[in-house]
Amino acid sequence: MEKEKLVTENMGYVVTLARQYKSDILSTDDLVSEGAIGLMKAADKYDASRGKPFVTFAAPYIRRSIENAIKRTSIDADTRSTDESLPVGSRNNFTLLNVLEDANAPRADAGLEESVLTDEMVSAIDLLDERQQAVIIRYFGIGCERQTMSEIAENLSFKRERVRQIRDQALRKLKKVTTRR
Repeated sequence: MEKEKLVTENMGYVVTLARQYKSDILSTDDLVSEGAIGLMKAADKYDASRGKPFVTFAAPYIRRSIENAIKRTSIDADTRSTDESLPVGSRNNFTLLNVLEDANAPRADAGLEESVLTDEMVSAIDLLDERQQAVIIRYFGIGCERQTMSEIAENLSFKRERVRQIRDQALRKLKKVTTRR
């Protein structure tokens, strides 16, 4: 009798959890029904003498039951949208695209973007004096590997502070030129 009471008194919680899931295949009513099955399993295994609130104990059972139902019904689907939430049915921001996207792979338009930026940078850098050009080219890695201010100072026989001053002066000059355009 106590198990029935636990189930009936906590059905509202099942509804709340079921609403957190979205499924194109299962309706909210179906999700609630699956959650109720999980709630009943939790009621069978619950031991009140351990001092854990029933809702806290039951939540994983309810979620697992809902998620398993969504997986079972989704397994027959031939295709998946890359922007579909994972696990299927949850309302989080983790999608299949997150899994498939290779952060280390170059973007398709990266070469074009870099080419355009390089052309603009080269024309802007031509406005700088020789020292400023040398510092900016090394600092931003334009046509070479990017260097720290310490490395630039060592290569150009300057103090690190002087490299910083030249860099800042060159950036101010470039900013002035680009805001006029």
